[in-house]
Amino acid sequence: MKLLWNTILVIILMCCVGNIFALDKAQDFKLENMKGKHVKLSDYLDKGLVVIDFWATWCEPCKKMLLELNKMQDKYKEHITVITINCDKPRAKDKAKAFIKSKKFSVVNLFDTKKNVQKLYNITNIPRTIVIAPDSTILFEHTGFQRGIEEEIEAEIIKWINSNEPKTEEIDEENIQNQENDS
Repeated sequence: MKLLWNTILVIILMCCVGNIFALDKAQDFKLENMKGKHVKLSDYLDKGLVVIDFWATWCEPCKKMLLELNKMQDKYKEHITVITINCDKPRAKDKAKAFIKSKKFSVVNLFDTKKNVQKLYNITNIPRTIVIAPDSTILFEHTGFQRGIEEEIEAEIIKWINSNEPKTEEIDEENIQNQENDS
């Protein structure tokens, strides 16, 4: 019975790992983009909030997360940049490019074929999503995909926008829906 309770405790702690590392600082890195140009994380932090997601073509939960993050990129494009980092081996790079192009994603996709950034961020499982403020503070981390996690990520985005943008009205789901309906 004690073993069962210890196992349950470990599982609960693992589920909470998304916020254990909150307020750590993100490390800068340089990776190749879809066009073969090398870009740095800091290039995007200057523009606002950054959402990083580590993924691979063989990972079905990763593909689901990519779809959700692409929606967020489109919805909050004035405030965030979603950077997806492909973790496939070098020989699968073309497959990853084809997948991104086929979905017409508007996210920034980078390639970590040498696993340097995965090591830097201690990525052992994917998908791994990290929300980073412009000052490099890690606001949120999560490993895996299950329905509802996209709402948690979006809540972090909205919270950051509301506390960092000089606006007269706060952003919430209703305001966004009204803006979309007006268009």
